[in-house]
Amino acid sequence: MDGQVTAGTLVRAIPKVDVACWLMTRLAELCRILSEVAAEVLKSGMGPADVHRFECRIEELVRELARSFLEWCFNSLEPSEVDAMPQQIGYLGQWYRRLRKKTPHANVLTRFGNITLTRATYRQGSRGPTIAPLEKVLGIECGATPGAQDLVGRQVATAGSSQGRCIEVIAERTGAKIGPEKLRHLSSHLADVMEPQREACQVQQLEQWIEAAGKHGKNVTLAVSRDGVSLGIAPFGNFEMASVATISVYADGQRMGTVYLACVPEENQETLSRNLTSLLKAVIRRRGSQLGRIVYVSDAGKIETAYWKNVLRHLHVDGQRIRIKRIVDYYHASLRLTTVADALLLTSSQRTEWLKRVRKLLLEPGGWGRVMRSIAGMIQEHGINPANTEEVEAAKRYLHRYQRFMNYFEYRSHGSPIGSGIVESACKQIVTERLKLSGMRWSHAGARPIMTLRSILLSQTWGATFRKALIALPAVNVLSSQ
Repeated sequence: MDGQVTAGTLVRAIPKVDVACWLMTRLAELCRILSEVAAEVLKSGMGPADVHRFECRIEELVRELARSFLEWCFNSLEPSEVDAMPQQIGYLGQWYRRLRKKTPHANVLTRFGNITLTRATYRQGSRGPTIAPLEKVLGIECGATPGAQDLVGRQVATAGSSQGRCIEVIAERTGAKIGPEKLRHLSSHLADVMEPQREACQVQQLEQWIEAAGKHGKNVTLAVSRDGVSLGIAPFGNFEMASVATISVYADGQRMGTVYLACVPEENQETLSRNLTSLLKAVIRRRGSQLGRIVYVSDAGKIETAYWKNVLRHLHVDGQRIRIKRIVDYYHASLRLTTVADALLLTSSQRTEWLKRVRKLLLEPGGWGRVMRSIAGMIQEHGINPANTEEVEAAKRYLHRYQRFMNYFEYRSHGSPIGSGIVESACKQIVTERLKLSGMRWSHAGARPIMTLRSILLSQTWGATFRKALIALPAVNVLSSQ
């Protein structure tokens, strides 16, 4: 029956009649106030400023109704008498005993503003920490409800959101202002609970794109990329290399979607390598039979090449060898042609014309060999600037070393990407647009939650990841009702 509490329960069902009574009283009052506001503003001679004030006033009134309703509902969930609640509870393997009186928790952030929650508390031992089981049941963490956590997390992960701007937007949206410390705690908590669910949700998202491409009989390519991007580190403002990776689904050369990974600066980027490999293997296990090919598109940097040699070149999934094709980014290969062009003793127009021709030539059948012959012929015919000899030799060594990864005509014919533009863009979206605003400097601990949340948001998996994180929160267990 509504409203009845079984001995030893943590929460009760609120009687429908009580809810209806509360709403009828508040709605009647709201209707009266809205009528007065409308009569005051909506009259002859009104202008845009009056309409703006009218809209804002309605928003305030409706938000206050929602805030007070939420506060009343949450405060009505526990039995009114503390003695009706369990004597002991268990949480995370620890026992807690009930305290004598309920205590208020002020300034609990919701999507509609702050509420005060008066709830029973339990203590571990005689002097241990205390918890409020009602808050655990409701999912309240760091002084915020799940709805508020969702709102704050999305804002923290949005491009251009400095700490001050986050606080401003949250205040505009909820009518309540939070402090920097609470914002940081919420961000850290969200990253901690969402990261364990990230991979499963990203796999599901990739599966959806692969399935959508397969239904139309399209050739599906899975493209893996990674790169580094500088990040300003506190307190001295020196720069270290953060790392970003992407996995994209292509259907007949058209990108269906991309999931993102990002990690704070770390020697050899081991965390990113581990996360990327785990995600890639999970996708292959689930949808490997539907993939036409898997390609690894990157520049020829030290870490990018080491990841190819140590992991992808001999990747095995469940004992089966997975064939992955490496593609050296076309843009970085073209830069070596620019180096040669700058060193040749040519006029400006000759340089431009030759560079345009060999860049196009590199994309044609047998392009690499034709380009190298053109370079040799131009050097023999026109000569090079002696000051640029070392740069030219380095460019030629690069082209020779990575020759087998530059068959761009073949790659394009299969619908594979030949450039690492996706991961280059990811570096800008995840790091530059959020963590490299004017004057920003970060500790590793401060940057980590932002990068985690932003990569989840950009992967289009925020909703699914957040829901899984809420479901996975530890439960409170009733141990004794006596």
